[in-house]
Amino acid sequence: MVQELISIFRFSLPLMYILADWKYGDWRNWKRYYPTILFYICVNLGISYLTYDFPLWRYSDKFLNSHKITDYIHTIISFPALLFLYLSNLPLKSSRFKQIVYILCFVIILCIIEAIFRFAKEILYFNGWNYWWSVLVWLFMFIGVRLHYTKPLWAWLLCFVCTAFLIFYFHIPMKS
Repeated sequence: MVQELISIFRFSLPLMYILADWKYGDWRNWKRYYPTILFYICVNLGISYLTYDFPLWRYSDKFLNSHKITDYIHTIISFPALLFLYLSNLPLKSSRFKQIVYILCFVIILCIIEAIFRFAKEILYFNGWNYWWSVLVWLFMFIGVRLHYTKPLWAWLLCFVCTAFLIFYFHIPMKS
């Protein structure tokens, strides 16, 4: 029963993010956020490609019977909607402390969601990956998205360094 409710929650998240965007998103300035959202989509698709035959994590196949479809839904709908909300309300003109707290709030929320999914076996880890690696990825993702919004070249550099680290640390084989 609990696992079924968590499965429903997992697939209602995109709708919840979209509803939050509708209410709290900065729709007048959506063009400002678009390049950063595309940055995320490119990075996520690249990581998905690199780890396709050597997964570090996968969504369970309980609902859509396909990790790939679930991953695409998250890449194209869920996370762009979440990042639109994140960027629309990013307190760039506030103190550094408020910006850090803002980023940490998003990181903590996504870590809690992932912990729930992990408990319900909605997300599975492989090849040395674990929950704490996901926590680091969430942290670097929100820092990287914030960095891309203000200094895109530095964000790409951070992305390439983190990707290279993941490839070497987890011994991800390169496709020929």
